[in-house]
Amino acid sequence: MQTAKANSKSKQSGKSAVRTPAVSEAVAAQAQDPVAAGSPDMKPAEPQATDIGAVNPVAETSPVEQPAVHPETDVRLLDLNKIVNSTYNPRKNFREETLLELAESIKQSGVLQPICVRPRDEGFEIVYGERRYWAAAMAGLKFIPALIRELSDAEAEDAAITENLQREDVRPREEAAAYKRALQSGRHTIESLVGKFGKSEAYIRSRLKLCELIDALAEMLDKEDISVGVATEIAKYPADIQQEVYDDHFAEGCYSSWKTARIKEIARRLYERYMTKLESYNFDKTECLSCQHNTANQVLFKDECTGGCAGCQNRECMIRKNNEFLVQKGVKLLKDDPRTTLATGGETPAAVLEALGKEGYHVEELEYDAGYYDKAPQMPDVPQAENYVSEVDFAEAQERHEIRMIRFTEQTQQLEFDISEGRVRKYAIIGNLDIEFCYEKIKDEEREMTINEGQDDEHKVFVTVVPPSPLEGLMQQDRRNREICYEHITTDMKRVFLDVKVANNPLQKEEQQMFYYAVMQRVMSDSKLRQCGFRPKEGSYLTDREQFAAAGRITVKQQAALVRAFLVDYFRSAAPEYGCTDETLLTGMMCRFADMNFTEQSQKVQQEYLKVYERRKARLQGIRAAGCGGSSSSTNTVPSRGPRCRCMPGTSRGSRRRRSWRSIRRGRG
Repeated sequence: MQTAKANSKSKQSGKSAVRTPAVSEAVAAQAQDPVAAGSPDMKPAEPQATDIGAVNPVAETSPVEQPAVHPETDVRLLDLNKIVNSTYNPRKNFREETLLELAESIKQSGVLQPICVRPRDEGFEIVYGERRYWAAAMAGLKFIPALIRELSDAEAEDAAITENLQREDVRPREEAAAYKRALQSGRHTIESLVGKFGKSEAYIRSRLKLCELIDALAEMLDKEDISVGVATEIAKYPADIQQEVYDDHFAEGCYSSWKTARIKEIARRLYERYMTKLESYNFDKTECLSCQHNTANQVLFKDECTGGCAGCQNRECMIRKNNEFLVQKGVKLLKDDPRTTLATGGETPAAVLEALGKEGYHVEELEYDAGYYDKAPQMPDVPQAENYVSEVDFAEAQERHEIRMIRFTEQTQQLEFDISEGRVRKYAIIGNLDIEFCYEKIKDEEREMTINEGQDDEHKVFVTVVPPSPLEGLMQQDRRNREICYEHITTDMKRVFLDVKVANNPLQKEEQQMFYYAVMQRVMSDSKLRQCGFRPKEGSYLTDREQFAAAGRITVKQQAALVRAFLVDYFRSAAPEYGCTDETLLTGMMCRFADMNFTEQSQKVQQEYLKVYERRKARLQGIRAAGCGGSSSSTNTVPSRGPRCRCMPGTSRGSRRRRSWRSIRRGRG
């Protein structure tokens, strides 16, 4: 390589080199003056396994960990221009000041330990000793002693990793990259690296975590602004958390700096603030006990998990299990008590709402905050003898407990009765982590009615409309579910009509009927309809002169296309999008028209929502068949939906009153 290349490389940063006892003086002399020593290819004396030209006399490698000598090795003086550096050297950056020190040492003493190369094309590739190579070029040497070995790519990579990782001045992130590369090669595992380098599993895993540092923290580690211990603790968490920690506690001008905090204190703060605790979730954690993502099973979190509070690092798996738990529990609650209404206060995960909707379950959005609604009566705690100083006090506490239990039983029975009668609505509110019950008392609707018992006997009374029974409520819910189904169908069908192209084949009889009905609805006045012999009170429409003239010359194909285009426009603007079913005239017409002309798009839209409706209908039919706790004597008998008056004629308000479970709870029962 050229010296200019070395000068460019020298601008990179790196740790200071180390030095071991010198090899033979002949090798050093040849490195400084290859001409005086003879041919550059002459083989010098066998060198000792030492480093070169460093400042501090610290051993670079231990004899035990030194790479085994290949049977076919050769030490020669090689032209620097015939040597290229490799791409798998773990050490990527070298400090300029240490390279300059090493270059100066080489000028004075020569290259004291050969670099290692292997043949590559017409030259040689560095296996290890790249730092010596650059320093020799900076020192102005044209030749460098090199140990030539015939190595495969795998052997060369392993040799480079081993030689560089055994150095004491290797950077933490360079060491981490070397371990990662060794694992990615497929020739090593964590266990084999432990045995090869004599490091603990926790040490290697902590180094590997440094590969996941965000750039800002990695730069601080390289500059030694933070210790490798602090960097390792932060690297245990995802990139978004690392960025937040950096912005809040390590960036310039941060509000609360952690730069002087101890490593264990930082580890504790990170774990308490950012680790998701498994104990917060209510799903079955049997699989979590042996999961590798459970921090209790990881050596990196052994200090944080000493109290048994394990966390989960696989957030996607944890969220999936939590969502499945909420869906399964909600469905079970409905099966156990069909009177229950699933509800959300805004904290229900979107995936849970979507899953329940696909299964045909409706989740009602609460009108008020969950705190507005009532809770179930609370069972009183049983007194414990050890909490009382005397047997008399304990006996009195037991008597009070019996009284409270009687009241609790009465309140619970009253609550169950009111739910069955439709006077209290039972909600199962799906939260972020669990489902809780709350209750809402349904107020009677009062209507003012005029009663005429004769010409001179007319007076007004207030009629109380009793809320529908659970069975009536289910029927109303089925009706509303059907409306929701066809509301979605109507909305999506109108979108289909925006892009469809009408055909010009002959009209079907039903299409003509739709067309003329649409014309009577939209383009004809009542007087024109009467002139044509129609008596119903529908509107009408008259075309302008240009349209009239064109209509007189229209062909059969133009007429068919015009009729269908008109129907498309008519259905888009006239079909209702709320409170409609297939029994609604315009809705049914629109679907039939779409089936006849745009079959594929029409079926796709209808089937999507009909499937949801059919599942909901099947569930409601199952509830009705089970009786659902309603007051009707037979499931085939539909209770009257009309108002039930509980007041006497001639009075301003009904005088009959009922006790509610809530009034009992408040001590008025």
